[in-house]
Amino acid sequence: MTYDCPVSTEANAGRGRLPGPTGDARSDRWLEHRATVRAELVEATLRAIDEYGPDLSIDDVVKTAEIPRPKLYRFFNDKDALFDAVSERVQEMVIERVVPHFDLTDTARGMVRSALTAYIGLVAERPNVFRFLVSSHFSDSSSTMALLDGGRPLSDAAAAVASVIVGGRGGDGENLEFFVDAVLGAVALGVLRWLNEPTISKDALVEQLTVFVWGATSATAAARGVVLDPDERLSLPENTD
Repeated sequence: MTYDCPVSTEANAGRGRLPGPTGDARSDRWLEHRATVRAELVEATLRAIDEYGPDLSIDDVVKTAEIPRPKLYRFFNDKDALFDAVSERVQEMVIERVVPHFDLTDTARGMVRSALTAYIGLVAERPNVFRFLVSSHFSDSSSTMALLDGGRPLSDAAAAVASVIVGGRGGDGENLEFFVDAVLGAVALGVLRWLNEPTISKDALVEQLTVFVWGATSATAAARGVVLDPDERLSLPENTD
């Protein structure tokens, strides 16, 4: 039998998002214009983070965007609203890069390695953006919760895949989100350490984290009644009923 595993590739909507269409043509055109400009400002902020680092100022943003400060505040109420929208966009970038590698036609260990390669590749391309997301602007408790909520779509997608793999083999596939959150948090911390202390190559980091994630995954599956072969294809035969 085969198992469908629908996963979301959209980050959570947060305070940085605009309301949807109203049905009024004039209002909707204005909303579309605002959405376009806001997206451009978010991309400009990402470029500013690349250049100036995670502790950038609003002056760095407006310089990069080549706009006056008042225009920025016409589209974002304050710095926090802008940075919330930027964080959402970074989460989307992670999801867009990683989720396509949740491939049930791969082997278990191959899927882990492929997803980690994609994630670490994105981080290596834009290290300051990753630092911004993980550390610099998330020191208070409310911001920490926003960061966790922003990462929920990736966590939910990974938990859905794990549930299909374990449950499809007769094991207990329920409530795997806690295991997934623990693994994703550990990986993020390890990648941050690597960015700050790059004592090994990117490929070596992928291999080390693959060993860790695969070990945690296989142990969790075994505790739930399933022995996973790391080199066996995950896809199961089609149901002939």
